[in-house]
Amino acid sequence: MRNFVAIHNRAMPVVEYQGKRVVTFAMIDKAHDRPKGTARQTFNRHRSRFVEGKDFFDVTSSVKHTMWLKDVFPKRTARGLLITERGYLLIVKPFNDSLSWDVQNEMIDSYFRRNTLGELRHVDIPSIEELSQMKPEEAQHLVAKAEKDSYLGHGKPGSAAMTLRRRELKRLRPATRAVIELSQLSICDLGDFAKEALHG
Repeated sequence: MRNFVAIHNRAMPVVEYQGKRVVTFAMIDKAHDRPKGTARQTFNRHRSRFVEGKDFFDVTSSVKHTMWLKDVFPKRTARGLLITERGYLLIVKPFNDSLSWDVQNEMIDSYFRRNTLGELRHVDIPSIEELSQMKPEEAQHLVAKAEKDSYLGHGKPGSAAMTLRRRELKRLRPATRAVIELSQLSICDLGDFAKEALHG
């Protein structure tokens, strides 16, 4: 599951390649509130200034579909460019509005410099199938822990963390219902067993 970093109250996915944090053109456009294709146009306009391996990586479809880069690019693209911190700074150089300055500072401090305090980590929520295979107490403990971690980690209103919290709640609610049903089933089973023991 991918981690996220809060950039200007938006959750930005953390993408790494060859040990470096990188971004895509789409991620730059979204972070800077630019029309789709703006970052790519800037890159193409100044292409001769960018150095492959330092400013960007050109990855093929076989590399793109690895576990680490899955869902970073649209499915039907043959290759993709991953932009390093240095390349990012070159691309956003012409963006000189106040939003871009703020976003650029956040990208450097929170995204590229690996500030783990600003990183939003997904809370591991077991699936309904996994819960049904567990003992009721174990399932209850796991769901309660996931709820607590989600609330403490992502409960700040009006933040990118809160967006992540809402996504997690969509998975936590059915998990909580499943645990309640599992607990009731267990109590009913115990009750039937107790009745048989008494009458047997």
